[in-house]
Amino acid sequence: MVERLLPKQQVAGSSPVSRSVKKFSVLSLLLISFFSPKNVFASGNKFGIHILEPTDLPKVAELVNSNGGDWGFVTVVIREDDLNFQKWQEFMDSCREKHLVPLIRIATHQEKDFWSAPLPSDSQKWLDFLSGLNWPTKNQYIIIFNEPNQAKEWGGKTNPEQYARVLVAFAEKFHQTSPNFKILNAGFDLAAPNSKTTMDALRFWQKMEGAVPGIFNQLDGWASHSYPNHGFRGKPTDTGRTSIRGYQWELTTLKKYFRLKKDLPVFITETGWAIYPRLAASYFKLAFKNLWLKDERIVAVTPFVLNYPQRPFTEFSWLDENGNPHSQYQTIQSLPKLSWWPPQEEKYGLGEVIIPPFMLSESNFKGKIPLKNLGQSILGEKEPFFFSSFTNSSEIFLSPATLSGKLKPGQEGFLEFQIKTASGAGEFNLGWDGIGSFQIKVFASSVIKKVEYSFWEKIIPNFRQYLKRLGFLLK
Repeated sequence: MVERLLPKQQVAGSSPVSRSVKKFSVLSLLLISFFSPKNVFASGNKFGIHILEPTDLPKVAELVNSNGGDWGFVTVVIREDDLNFQKWQEFMDSCREKHLVPLIRIATHQEKDFWSAPLPSDSQKWLDFLSGLNWPTKNQYIIIFNEPNQAKEWGGKTNPEQYARVLVAFAEKFHQTSPNFKILNAGFDLAAPNSKTTMDALRFWQKMEGAVPGIFNQLDGWASHSYPNHGFRGKPTDTGRTSIRGYQWELTTLKKYFRLKKDLPVFITETGWAIYPRLAASYFKLAFKNLWLKDERIVAVTPFVLNYPQRPFTEFSWLDENGNPHSQYQTIQSLPKLSWWPPQEEKYGLGEVIIPPFMLSESNFKGKIPLKNLGQSILGEKEPFFFSSFTNSSEIFLSPATLSGKLKPGQEGFLEFQIKTASGAGEFNLGWDGIGSFQIKVFASSVIKKVEYSFWEKIIPNFRQYLKRLGFLLK
């Protein structure tokens, strides 16, 4: 579908054994990366929707994560004249909290009645911005512009050679920075003919391949605009390049004629019917149940569009002018969905661990270890966040170092633990897997009178005060 041209204010063109730890005490620094061992394009909740503004995220979550579903998808556009870090970091944080996987389609800016054509050198600007955001998932999907075989989408003139150069520049730049960036092509208008303002997709691809041989092997996934054309009124049973099965024609053609060596996962980032909501709802239900959910190549389907009840997309909108859901929304919301958890980077920093050098027998000590979340996941959300403890004797007990509650990225908290001694005296080893081992001496309670409260909770503050006074006297 051709990019809309509107005023700027309306358009947004398990077991915690292996973890990444950063000790942020003054004396020691350690950084290790940890990722969940899932397939890059693991099967999950395929349901998604296309939105125009981050404010629509609550309705997105209610739709795509309904009826058993979790971590559905959302496609959104970021324009180059809307690179507001706070706005888009809040969007990423909201996706993290609402369990939504973002598909980011980048766009340029409007010039008269078309979108300006980007340059290969623009890749650095986009990399700087997008790499600075803390994404909610390990895989960071970026769609490189929109329907370039439409002149309105590319500076008023179709230029497949230039699009190929832009696409490869972005792919190389982002891939060199991090393998977590997943580069997707712009979805193509599969119904566009060869004319003054459009170019047939096949011809466009031929010219792309001529300019940059092997260009399609640079991709990590395939973005498809599989609309029920012509007129967005086709049936869900139709076949061919201008049907909702258009992605099948695209993959077959790329394999047969363009030396595509990969089995690219498919992201249908735009599709939809411009018909009455009730009929559209029945068509969507058939499409999901009989086609999209059954095709293992498809990762996500994000129909266009959740909330645009004004012209020219009134018939596509899933919400009316008052924000109430149309039949499409209600029907898809009621369909059963899968619950899954996409890979996330789990990374955190641990502060200094303070263990008393000695304790009395039959006493206890409660301590805290400073913790800061430096990763993508919300610590303690998927499962309890703790470090397993160990000791070398039954005469001393050490609890797991446990986070109470949840910790969002950037937040600081504490791991709480407790040490209890039995009646025996001696020198013991204790610690936590992933943190370290410590030594402690236990003296018989007869050495010092047993106190009701924790010995060290009373002694340490007094001892520190004594040292301070001593230091003052020595000056």
